[in-house]
Amino acid sequence: MNSWLGRRFGGWVCGCCVLAGVLGAVAFAQNPAPPAAAKRAPSVDAMLTRVFPSIVRIEAIRLRPSDGRLTKQWTGGSGVIISPQGHVLTNCHVTEDGDFFRCHLFDGSHVEATRVGQDALTDLAVLQIDLAQRAKGAPPLVVAEFGDSSQLASGNAVFALGSPGFLAQSVTRGVVSNPSLVLPEQTAGKMILRGEDVGTLVRWVLHDARIFGGNSGGPLVNERGDVVGINEIGVFNLSGAIPSNLARVVADQIIGTGRVTRGWSGLTVQPRLEADGNRAGVMVGDVAAASPAGAAGLQPGDVIVACDGHAIEGAEEKAVAHFNRLETSQMPGNDFLVEFVRAGQKQSARLKLARRELAQADDVELRSWGAVVRDLTQKLIRQERLPDARGVWLENIRPAGPCGQAEPTLRRNDVLIAVDGAPIGDVAALRELTATLLAGAPKGVRTVLASVRREGAVLTSVVELRTTSERNPPQEARKAWLGASSQPLTPKLSTRLGIKAEGGARLTRIYPGTQAEAAGLRVGDVIVALDGAEVPARRPEDTDVLARQIRQYRSGTQAVFGVWRDGRKMDVPVTLEPQPVPAAEMPWWEDVQLEFSAREIAFDDRVRLQLPMEAKGALVESAVPAGWAALAGLRADDVIEAAGGKPVANLAELKQERELVVASGKQWWVLLVRRRGQTLFVEITLKPVKSKS
Repeated sequence: MNSWLGRRFGGWVCGCCVLAGVLGAVAFAQNPAPPAAAKRAPSVDAMLTRVFPSIVRIEAIRLRPSDGRLTKQWTGGSGVIISPQGHVLTNCHVTEDGDFFRCHLFDGSHVEATRVGQDALTDLAVLQIDLAQRAKGAPPLVVAEFGDSSQLASGNAVFALGSPGFLAQSVTRGVVSNPSLVLPEQTAGKMILRGEDVGTLVRWVLHDARIFGGNSGGPLVNERGDVVGINEIGVFNLSGAIPSNLARVVADQIIGTGRVTRGWSGLTVQPRLEADGNRAGVMVGDVAAASPAGAAGLQPGDVIVACDGHAIEGAEEKAVAHFNRLETSQMPGNDFLVEFVRAGQKQSARLKLARRELAQADDVELRSWGAVVRDLTQKLIRQERLPDARGVWLENIRPAGPCGQAEPTLRRNDVLIAVDGAPIGDVAALRELTATLLAGAPKGVRTVLASVRREGAVLTSVVELRTTSERNPPQEARKAWLGASSQPLTPKLSTRLGIKAEGGARLTRIYPGTQAEAAGLRVGDVIVALDGAEVPARRPEDTDVLARQIRQYRSGTQAVFGVWRDGRKMDVPVTLEPQPVPAAEMPWWEDVQLEFSAREIAFDDRVRLQLPMEAKGALVESAVPAGWAALAGLRADDVIEAAGGKPVANLAELKQERELVVASGKQWWVLLVRRRGQTLFVEITLKPVKSKS
């Protein structure tokens, strides 16, 4: 299963895996059709008619670290419209690392969207539809209504709505199996999302309305059509949804402020030990240094039995989830009364909660370092036992890049703390310092000393920062050249053709407009001598023998070719031309943002791709795998013939059209390309991407 389509933890899986959903749909299609179902009750039909228009199919382009780069990956999911302003509620695992979003509405239209905010701890996110892109006169959006998930009971009928496999809006029917599920870690594992353990807070609505890949973020509704959950996971053969009461609170905060603000005590709790017997409460497993709980004197081993007067409910994982909800429901600065037992004595402590920080910072690609990096977070600092918050986390390294070729090699999980003795506080500081070091650097290269923390030690490495392209070939002297291609005359071929010669070069193509064509050379001629010297091409590997002999001449020289034609030998004088400019020396340009490179069409390209000699355009030399251009369908060896509706005769005109489309503020760049004798349109998004340095 591809990681960008879904995640599996123990016996459960996120519902956004589009591939799994498609395969599941195929598997069901192969089974015999079940007997015709009884006609649905009219009330159900009316409910679905009312709810379905609020369902949204979501496609996203996300950025994921790979080989020292942020590569593009397509994924899909579902969502539900929750406001007339176009707010769409979905899962965080659908939107995480997303750089572009498009929402497909019930009426068949699609509009782009932006992420308002996301909350990894509850796996919820909110998108904002761009209402300006809707057709003029389009009807108002249909907004779903929230129901009270606390009223759900086992056996209640529910309906799971969404877009399995990104195919179309669909519905499955089931009943609630457990209205407040906490997944046991021993059997189901954990769902870690952006460094957060989703199960520490969420108590899922477990039901048997089947969901598949692509259903993630779609609503779970009751028989009245009220949203009572947001579908998220598959649990063995069942499904799990985030309760609507929690989803509504999180969505309101995200819409209001762009994020969810929570209080933080610094306590990490776990279920009570079995050796203590079946007693209520949770045990303190860890107390973060310099935290409110640490300042109040709480210690590992303390047993918390109540918070703010609320007794800890349940046992094991349910008790942990209850404590976490009590803590995170408070705001930073609020007092938080903790009642606990230590050494058999009941005590209490009043904490002033701090702000709960994000567990994981965003990934940032630094091309000059050949790495994807992150800012440090308090959670990361605690996990890695770092002495302070200064430095930059190296999340992903390109083996052939500056970090990967450093001496000694920099590694993933190193913390970069200084460059040439200058302390590095965060990613922004590193980018600023890198730009300063490379400004005016000879050939865009600067060698620096990088200090990194690794497993408690501080190492110093020599790193060669680069901004110049690796493409910088020296120009070659123009040798003499014959405008024709050939194959060696092997003994078997010579016998079959009836040619009385021991070797030679049989012409397979005469290039139009060349001196070879003007001199009257033909396909099928066998060149056996050059100015009387034998052409010893006898083996299949002797393909370059004739060309090497010709390169000994000066361009412009007339040479006499001894040719076998129609059973007799004849001499053909040909003026040798300068060798065409090789592809490596043609003018070249890299579009860093769209991640492709192009150049002028070389003579060899015209021959290799069978392009007419008069063909115009710019040749795509490469498109970075999973880059914006490649994601749109642009490929190496495509010839760009038009851009933005205007013909492109050469590379300069392509660059000019690129600058014009950026200045115009358009969101798409449409290219007409020629590929294998056919033309097609390629549409590349110009949405802003994360900048690189």
